[in-house]
Amino acid sequence: MIPILLLTIIIIIYYLLHLNYQYWRKRGVPGPKPRFLVGNMGKSFICKSSPGQIFTEAYNQFKNEDVVGLYRTTTPIILIRDPELIKEVTLKSFGNFHDNDMYIDKKIDPIIGRNPFFLRGEEWKTVRQQLTPGFTSGKMKWLYPLLEEVAGNLVKFIDNHPETTNGKGYNAKELCARFTLNNVASCAFGIEGKCLEEENSEFRQLAVEFFSPGSSAFIAFFLSTVIPPLSKLFSIRFVTKSVEKKLTNIVSQTIKYREDNNVLRNDFLHILMQLKKTSTDYEFADIDVTAHAAGFFGDGFETSSAVMSFVLYEIASNPNVQEKLRGEVNKAFENNGNKLPYEVLQQLQYLDAVINETLRCHPALLHTQKLCTKDFTFTPKNANKPVTIEKGTTVILPIYGLHHDPDYYEDPDSFQPERFLGSNKENIVKCTFMPFGEGPRSCLGQRFGLLQIKVGVAHIVHNYELAVNKKTKVPIRYDPVNPITAAVGGLWLNFRKIK
Repeated sequence: MIPILLLTIIIIIYYLLHLNYQYWRKRGVPGPKPRFLVGNMGKSFICKSSPGQIFTEAYNQFKNEDVVGLYRTTTPIILIRDPELIKEVTLKSFGNFHDNDMYIDKKIDPIIGRNPFFLRGEEWKTVRQQLTPGFTSGKMKWLYPLLEEVAGNLVKFIDNHPETTNGKGYNAKELCARFTLNNVASCAFGIEGKCLEEENSEFRQLAVEFFSPGSSAFIAFFLSTVIPPLSKLFSIRFVTKSVEKKLTNIVSQTIKYREDNNVLRNDFLHILMQLKKTSTDYEFADIDVTAHAAGFFGDGFETSSAVMSFVLYEIASNPNVQEKLRGEVNKAFENNGNKLPYEVLQQLQYLDAVINETLRCHPALLHTQKLCTKDFTFTPKNANKPVTIEKGTTVILPIYGLHHDPDYYEDPDSFQPERFLGSNKENIVKCTFMPFGEGPRSCLGQRFGLLQIKVGVAHIVHNYELAVNKKTKVPIRYDPVNPITAAVGGLWLNFRKIK
């Protein structure tokens, strides 16, 4: 009797799931065939492909469609291919899609839960408005002397480290991580990170515990991307209580020292301290100061170091690009007494183009996920009837697919910084280049991220000739379990000092 009952239950479940997998077909939306229970995410579960790589495959498979219907396990999601429709979702009809797909409960994870990326509705709007003044070009100029000092230490590190001088090569990701960590320590926490000065400083250890492959944050992010309900069902924490305590202690001790000694330092922590005193629309508590300082770990450290490492790799891989970039940078140094003032750095057009082309080729995130917060109806170009994206549906924006689409970029797999110079840059189709997202929800820290990458790359190119070390596995393959774009095996480079 029991086996018959069990078989009946299995048949019913299978039938219901089969009906569920007809969701997009009934609405006339094309898409790849889902598999039982895993939907279209099977390769993610066996760590063969990241979700972003799966979405890129779907993007390329349905070249003539505006949208593609997919299933994340058993849940229908929709991928948008058409730039005009992406513009509608991220800008014109932002009110229908004003939240990001991922949600973190502040009570469970008070550090990450307060990050604007995860906040929703009016709370997101209020906090975003409060933090935005801290990322203006004027504030970046404030921080620039701090970044210059770290860039000088970066050059000293390369000069003196045995692995960068003996020809064995050094992993660019590790080098850039040390650089950006020192920047984060200085600009966000008001302390010396000593990540370039010491082999394994306390701040470096904290960063590894906070956000590195194999850490709870990485695992939580990966699982939440593949199966978002898990973050609610199992109360997933991105930041462990140990890391939370350490970050809180760093911030509280620094604030106390500054208040007791009347120390005024033009950095991001000072801006947060002022917000705590003046905020009226939102209760800005000590934990908020810590949370937003900690937000630099994601944007200022992990994401920026990943992008910067790919910038150095592409420079090393393309000698003509390296020569042209060095000419621009060296001229800037020579014309300013061997210094690189903030205004001069911002005028280096070829440096800007090299970084943008790197972001096109290797975006830090292969895709982003929006949440439909209000029913949205549209008619695809190749459809006979309108399609409604229902409230609660996840919307995928396939960044990597768009960045490598030959319809928008000729020979998209080649590295050509000239795409982002002059009229070429002006002719780029809106919403086909979105390394920082698009619209009101675009990355708040992008100015800081770009600034530190520029100053770091400029100092390296000014002092060294770069070449790809044989340890680098070419062609580059992305790590399928890392939420941030990272090369399997690392990006190993040789540094030769310029006399």
